[in-house]
Amino acid sequence: MFRHMFSKRRALIASGVIGAVAAGALAFAFWTTSGSGSGSATAGSDAGVTVSGDPANGIYPGGSVPVTTTVTNSSSTQSQHVQNLHVAISIDSQHATAGCSASWFTYKADSEGSGDSNPHSVTLDTDLAASGTHSVDGHVFMSNTNTNQDACKGATINLAYTVDSNS
Repeated sequence: MFRHMFSKRRALIASGVIGAVAAGALAFAFWTTSGSGSGSATAGSDAGVTVSGDPANGIYPGGSVPVTTTVTNSSSTQSQHVQNLHVAISIDSQHATAGCSASWFTYKADSEGSGDSNPHSVTLDTDLAASGTHSVDGHVFMSNTNTNQDACKGATINLAYTVDSNS
């Protein structure tokens, strides 16, 4: 009888050892398996912003005219960060050729204490909601150079706008 139990016990131990070795082999095979594959994703892109604003008519030497510049988020689904607004002033070619100088014209946002210039940068540091806008009230100034500025009579003052998200 003792002999019979001993062989059953041996069989159980042997089965346990074989089971443990098999489980270890499976685990090793699982962790050391190899393969390959690929995947891709497309990065989103912003829709950009548009900027508009025309100065009022009637500027003269030593004077200024108001201009409201509007920055609009072109995306209807995502916000856009706008850090700086840059304004550069030029004169239509006919009047520029006749002697009207763009350097006689400067820009400044009303929110700034001083410092009109051409070109000019205004810090906005704002997030535009989807389809949102941000307005900047400002002025275009014409200097009085104590020289003949008649070449600017009837001139078109062009404001070129750019924005960036750099801080």
